[in-house]
Amino acid sequence: MKGFETEPIENAAVADSASNGHELAILGASSSDKSTAKEGEVLVEKDVVDSDLVVYEEKEENEVPQHRRFYPPTREQLLTWIPFWGVILLGAVLRFWGLGDKPLHHDESLHAYYSLQLLNNMAHWTWCINPPPQGYSCYVYTPLLHGPFQFHFIALVYKISQLLGAPDNGVNTTTVRILAATLGTAIVALPFYLRDYLGNIGAWLACFLLAISPSMVYFSRFAREDIYMAFFTLLMVVGVARYVHTRKMRWLVIAAAGFSFAYATKEATFLTMLVFGSFLGAFIVWELGLQVSLRSRFNQESPIVPWLPKSFAPVAVLVYYVIAGVAAKFLFAWVKAVSIYITDPNNMNAANDYVQRLKDITVSIVPVIGILLGAFVLLLLYREIKGKVPVAKRSRLAQKVDTERQPLLDTILTMPWTHWFFALLCAWVIFLLLFSVMLTNVPRGIGDGIWQGLYYWLQQQQVARGNQPWYYYLMLIPLYEQIGVVFALVGIIRSIVQPTRFRLFLVYWFVGNFVLYSWAAEKMPWLMIHITMPMLILAAIGLEPAVVTCINFVRNLIARYTSPKTAVAVNTNNGYALEYPKTRPKTSIFATGISFSGVIMAVLLLLPTVHNMYEVAYIHPADGPHEMMVYVQTTTDVNIVMSKVDALDQKMFGGTHQMQIGLTGDATWPYAWYLRDYPNVCFDFPSGCPGWKNVPVIIGGGDNPYGLEQQYAGDANNPDKYTYQLYKMRTWWSEGYKSSATGGVGPGLWLSYGDSPPPNAKFNVGLAAQHIWQWWWQRRAIGDTGGAYDMVLFIRNDLSTAVKP
Repeated sequence: MKGFETEPIENAAVADSASNGHELAILGASSSDKSTAKEGEVLVEKDVVDSDLVVYEEKEENEVPQHRRFYPPTREQLLTWIPFWGVILLGAVLRFWGLGDKPLHHDESLHAYYSLQLLNNMAHWTWCINPPPQGYSCYVYTPLLHGPFQFHFIALVYKISQLLGAPDNGVNTTTVRILAATLGTAIVALPFYLRDYLGNIGAWLACFLLAISPSMVYFSRFAREDIYMAFFTLLMVVGVARYVHTRKMRWLVIAAAGFSFAYATKEATFLTMLVFGSFLGAFIVWELGLQVSLRSRFNQESPIVPWLPKSFAPVAVLVYYVIAGVAAKFLFAWVKAVSIYITDPNNMNAANDYVQRLKDITVSIVPVIGILLGAFVLLLLYREIKGKVPVAKRSRLAQKVDTERQPLLDTILTMPWTHWFFALLCAWVIFLLLFSVMLTNVPRGIGDGIWQGLYYWLQQQQVARGNQPWYYYLMLIPLYEQIGVVFALVGIIRSIVQPTRFRLFLVYWFVGNFVLYSWAAEKMPWLMIHITMPMLILAAIGLEPAVVTCINFVRNLIARYTSPKTAVAVNTNNGYALEYPKTRPKTSIFATGISFSGVIMAVLLLLPTVHNMYEVAYIHPADGPHEMMVYVQTTTDVNIVMSKVDALDQKMFGGTHQMQIGLTGDATWPYAWYLRDYPNVCFDFPSGCPGWKNVPVIIGGGDNPYGLEQQYAGDANNPDKYTYQLYKMRTWWSEGYKSSATGGVGPGLWLSYGDSPPPNAKFNVGLAAQHIWQWWWQRRAIGDTGGAYDMVLFIRNDLSTAVKP
């Protein structure tokens, strides 16, 4: 049968109960033997372009649909699920263990604080629609804090925790991070749904590598928006991949929900869509080019004919990327020019007015579009009810598509209108609810949600937070992700040598993200997960053949020594002969040796990777000078300060939190969060409350600690003065790897000598390797460890004896 292959039933697993409860999905590698399906085999269609497997279930022509029934899991399903559930459990333990031990980062404290404000808003929902009482403020979306998703769902976690009776009325450091840990664990689970593309072993390896990755674990324990966006991005990939594979509407709706949630999470979604959209365009061009023959246009006796592609597809893709490259150059130049223009103080007012006009126009157009779309859908429904739309018949354009060679075009052109409609509806509802803050701010929410995030992102291209060099991720990622880096390179080579659509997409995704995030002005450690996530899936592709070969070798070895040597009689032309059971096909000794060498190398690389994960997530999670992944992190000194404040409050007011506290402007974050239960906090002290005198406690930031000391420090003879203690509020990793123009010595000299290389020093490979090795296993910092932002705690002299020094 043309275009079909057979797979033994032992390589298939029952999945996703269909209407008759028995839809089969292939999990193993494809067979190259084409033959008539025998009893005990599954008929599988193979895409001749990318060899991704698609399983079709043959049904009787007059088969009567049956109601869905519950079927207990089969042995094959259990054998497939158990390893995945084991690695998902491992990922959950790594992410939830001691989740609240680390102090909140500056950004985390902002997200935690405004999520709490949103929770309070929902308790008085109508106040945010009508003018609220004086002094009451409602949360509104502002791109400075990124998208509204995290605030809504952290507030939801708070509410659930309150109902469950969690400590601190459900609002604490742990509950702030539960959302991040939950979605971080869900990332570990998602490759399970890519088994048709990665294979059963490959999908499990992807889950495992994501579970133990230092960056994925650390930022899954970090209440920032990047881990949420990473989850929704992978959810989009899974949804689209499964939809192309199964044509089931739910997967397209899931992909649309993933996009909408990602958009409501962070503005970097623009970069994701640039990567995904350009790849989608390339494959549409490829499939269109397959329709036009190239080789047949030349004299078949010409010596160059065998070197020519059969169709115009490669030429079309080459032309596409030339045009796209030129367009990208102009696009990036335009982005830079616009960013410079709108951040110029002379142009800010004009830029703001222009964006506001765009918002007003959008808000006025959206209802019209909604009405027209609703009328169109009602018309389609009416025609279908009247039987005027033959649903099962392919359109004329779709009839010209080769379903085997052009599956993407076939998917697009044969997509029922209900699929895209419900996907669009799902995405729009999510957008509207989140950006309008649960319908309390609809007009502004729509306008800001569409334009304000883009406007803010363009502005930030000139701010260039972090001021990191272009090679920042080339240093950061290999420093932590050893097994991922090495086997991702192998996976890239395998994906190019043995390409499938999905493998090429992963390569494109990884390379595209690496280039874009290295180009973008803002480079931060948390952005690395958008590079490492596709990298780790590629590493699973690179590692899979070696693991599969080793597993088969062990199985054959066990079968050889455990299988009974019972002979059976076989009829031959000359009578009966004895035949012994055959074992699995053997792999060559050379291939087996290479595979075992690869697995051994993987284990050796896994050791420093797991060690790095353990160090950064559990030993030094708040120790910036010793962890490059830890960026300007709040130190544990904050916990010391808060313990003294709470002890003094207990002494003076019985723990009712009525004590007056002065908080200078440069100490607002993270203390606005940590002092959330203290109603008598004076922000921007002393100008924020000029009538306050003899405040029991003052917390000052480190912009000018010595000036604060001179202003408030005294002695025991002067009760109006204070006893003070200097602490570190935040610390950071040495940045000597930056170029000399930005205050560093360059990566080579920094790795060799730290921040102070001797005169005329040059890069020393031995010293650099020694320093990296010492950092890996002893956490001995490469550069200076003194980078810190100080804070000062002042306690009034007459109260200083009430707490321990």
